[in-house]
Amino acid sequence: MRKTASLLCILFLALYANAQVSITLRKTFIDSVKDKVTLSSNCEVYFAAAHPHPGSEDGDMHFSGYDAKVGFPLVAEIMNGKDVPDAMDLAKNAQGNGKPHTKLKLQGVWRLWCEHANNLDNFKQGPLAINISNTNPPHVFEIHPITAIGDIPVARLTLHPIGDYTLKDAEAAFSHYANLPCRIKSTVKTITIVTKEIGYNYVDFWIKLADAHPKTVADGLFAYCSVYSARPGTEEEEGDEKLIDSKVRMVFPKDTDPFDAVGRLQTGEFLHVIGIPRVDLAVISWRAAHAATHPELLSWNLPIEMIVVGVIR
Repeated sequence: MRKTASLLCILFLALYANAQVSITLRKTFIDSVKDKVTLSSNCEVYFAAAHPHPGSEDGDMHFSGYDAKVGFPLVAEIMNGKDVPDAMDLAKNAQGNGKPHTKLKLQGVWRLWCEHANNLDNFKQGPLAINISNTNPPHVFEIHPITAIGDIPVARLTLHPIGDYTLKDAEAAFSHYANLPCRIKSTVKTITIVTKEIGYNYVDFWIKLADAHPKTVADGLFAYCSVYSARPGTEEEEGDEKLIDSKVRMVFPKDTDPFDAVGRLQTGEFLHVIGIPRVDLAVISWRAAHAATHPELLSWNLPIEMIVVGVIR
């Protein structure tokens, strides 16, 4: 019995170790994006999907590529791709079928998120180190959603609810986010994040603006909000089980319906939204910078922020 228990323990630890993903980023890169909504890319397009996913599967149009500035294999996604056929054609015409011959200019929301590591457990910024053989290679970095492709702006047309798609439940999604492990290792030039693979895209939730001074930047806006599974009917209900988290940083891309909607919101007012998570690199950077005096910061759970990609009316 004791031998069996020991073997099970070893197996569990092995499985746990394999489930971990290590992501090493340059500090200069973190500083360049941590308080920005989007990034620009000259992307070598390896493969592009012939068609967007049907609405029931999320409606995104995917293509894979690489940008030396990013230093990771990346996947770029146009939300509600069917709404912008000309933009999709640009991506399809730029693909090199594994041998890129040109670069495609992109603008979109940067997204560090460990959803499709696909059994690869170590990602490090630098020269392309894996074989990109399809539209969904092992990756932890996305440009998602794309806001402009070539000279075609798509944010206004595509960041809206997805027809026929069943959104993720807020309580389940935020419960998973809140329990994601994180270990930080810092050197002079890099920060390594060790965490676990997770999905939970496109979540349905309510936000209440808790930030009297949202931070407006060149490409959007950041605001701290309380998160609710449903809108409380009265002030007395605001502290009940509908409250999921009292303070989460929300990311609003410029020139979108969500950006316009939060601009009209007053402190304490509610908005029904769709969001996708990304790692909050501003918090990661802060933890690494203060770890000398507070080493416990290096093992706190993974900090996340939510990209608001649609308003539900």
